[in-house]
Amino acid sequence: MKKYFYIARVMASALTLGVIAQAPAFAQDSAYPARPIRLIVSQQAGGSSDTIARLWAEHAGKAINGSIVVENKPGAGGIIAAQQALSQPADGYTLMFGGVSQMVLNRFTYKPLPYDPEKDFTGVGMLTTVPFVLVANPDTGFKSLGDLVNYAKTHPDKLNFASAGLGNSTQLAVELLQKKLGISMVHVPFKGEPDGVMATIGGQTQVMAPVVGTALAHIKAKKVIPLVVLAPRRLAELPDVPVANELGVKDFDYMGWSGIVAKTGTPATIVNKLNEATRAFHNSPEVQEKLKAMVVIPMAGPASQVMEVTKRDTAAWGPTLDSLNLSNK
Repeated sequence: MKKYFYIARVMASALTLGVIAQAPAFAQDSAYPARPIRLIVSQQAGGSSDTIARLWAEHAGKAINGSIVVENKPGAGGIIAAQQALSQPADGYTLMFGGVSQMVLNRFTYKPLPYDPEKDFTGVGMLTTVPFVLVANPDTGFKSLGDLVNYAKTHPDKLNFASAGLGNSTQLAVELLQKKLGISMVHVPFKGEPDGVMATIGGQTQVMAPVVGTALAHIKAKKVIPLVVLAPRRLAELPDVPVANELGVKDFDYMGWSGIVAKTGTPATIVNKLNEATRAFHNSPEVQEKLKAMVVIPMAGPASQVMEVTKRDTAAWGPTLDSLNLSNK
């Protein structure tokens, strides 16, 4: 009996010690946030990504009775921001505004990439997706995606397409479309999206895929012709323009998505709390109005969706992006 009593006492002591050891972690999670949270953004202040990040910080911060402070760390395609976020403890006090560029495209544009998106980060919440629109110069006579495809197949490399720079999503969107459609056009990079749009209007290039917010005024002025929208559904701003999926062109629903990520190892209780707080962002009438004015589509989902979309897009686009050999250009 004494033996069994001794064993029971040892087990009880071990259990008590285990509970005590875990207590600080649980207390830390339940008290979160006990200090301001940093949200690292890889774009300059004032841009659309920065605006979305600040809207999330404001509304999510209020939802968790805390303060979320945006820090802009632009440069190197988001690598600087990622390294800054990963240099801090995985305690939920440093987050990153992570989009398709940082989580998918960088691994093909920058080699070797000094971080692994799928291993080093965990998802917190999806925020938005930015629709792109493939447009053509009116002098081409193209009225639809079919017109472009028919011409390009009989005149390979005779059309030029503009982008906002080598490796930019405006280039990769067209490169991926070309691969899907079996056509070939010549890439002409510019210093920014507005320059590429103006080149397409002026006829130096014939095609481009800018974000809808950039192209909309020029479309309405009939300076460029919209052929197809890269978005999950038709846009109210362009109700007569089909989305790629309607035309049988898959994998282009969420070309420009964005979300919040944290360093891998961040406690699940904190991730869940931040994901729950993201509902305040999506449910805010103010946010909905601002996103609508920016022609940005809200994209809500569980924390796990961020990494699911990262893996999906990497698998879907990887072979084409690898074949472009962008890291050596």
